[in-house]
Amino acid sequence: MVFVILLIWIALLVPLGCFLAAAVLEIRSGEKGPYFSLRMAEIAVGLIALCAITKAGQYQVLSWRMVAFSLLLGGVSLISNYSSRAARFWVVFASAMLAYLWYFHGAYHAEQFAFATFVLFLLVASGIYGVFRYIVR
Repeated sequence: MVFVILLIWIALLVPLGCFLAAAVLEIRSGEKGPYFSLRMAEIAVGLIALCAITKAGQYQVLSWRMVAFSLLLGGVSLISNYSSRAARFWVVFASAMLAYLWYFHGAYHAEQFAFATFVLFLLVASGIYGVFRYIVR
């Protein structure tokens, strides 16, 4: 039982770390244009949605709405003008992980397990690929 609780906390800390890494990269960048506050607001909304997952009950309707909201947040962050590609990657990856966590929070159905497993595989593969490309450059 302790192992399961530890895995859940690790799963919650991954998007938290990604959002915080993106915030640090944005704050430390030299570009503080007019859209800086909007980019920081996107990161803050992601952090609030992550905190909400620990407070919300397992309601199927709320979970599906938050999955859609998390995917929308990732889509908006794709078109935002972040100061670096690494910051954009961390926000998009954290939004996708957040959508996946909301999916298993209450929107999960047994017949959709194959889809969820495929999405997890894509998330892990994109994360490894993104980190590898960032290190190689």
